[in-house]
Amino acid sequence: MIQKTENSRAAEQQSSSKNYWSTGLLSTVCYMLSTFLIALLFLGACDKKAPLSKAAPAKAAKEAALKSDEAKGAKTEEETYTYDRKGKRDPFVSLVVTAVEKPKKGQTPLENYDVSAIKILGIVWTEKGNFATVVLPDGKAYTLREGMTIGLHEGKIQAINKNNIVIRERIKDYKGQLKSKETILKLREGEEE
Repeated sequence: MIQKTENSRAAEQQSSSKNYWSTGLLSTVCYMLSTFLIALLFLGACDKKAPLSKAAPAKAAKEAALKSDEAKGAKTEEETYTYDRKGKRDPFVSLVVTAVEKPKKGQTPLENYDVSAIKILGIVWTEKGNFATVVLPDGKAYTLREGMTIGLHEGKIQAINKNNIVIRERIKDYKGQLKSKETILKLREGEEE
C-alpha cells in the first residue's frame, strides 16, 4: 500500500509538471526573460560614447577652407549657360487646359449642348435643301439646316448628307490657340463611310 502511495505521488508530480508545460506559462516566462536580457545588453552597449575632441572640428574646417581656396585659384574660367526659349513652350505651364470661363448660354437650345450629345432622328432631301431632325439630351427635337450654329463651341453645320451631318467647330488647344475641329454625326452610329 505504501508503494501505491509513493507511485501515486510520483504520477501526480509528473502530471502536474505536464500541466505546467502544457499551459505554456514557462515558455512565455523564458521568452520574456530572454527578451529583457537582450534589451539590457543593447541599452548597455549604446550608453558608452567615444570621447569627442574639440580640436577635430576645427582642423576639419581649416582643411576645407584651404581646399576651397585652391579650387578657386585653379578655376579662373567658369562655364555659363543661357536658355533660349524662342520657339519653345513654357515647361511650367500645364498641358491640360482648364475651362477658366464657364460656357456661355447659347441663343438657342441647340447651342447649350455638346455636339457629341446630339442624336440624329432623320434626314430629309428636298429641292430647297437638306434638313435633319435631331434630338437633344433633354428629349426635345429640332430641325437643322446648313449654316446653322450648333454646340457649345459655336459649330457651324457645313453639310447635311444623306447619312451624316458635318459640323465644324472652333476649339482651343492646349496652347490656347483656336483650332478647327470637324465632327461628323452619323444617322446610324455603327455605320462606316
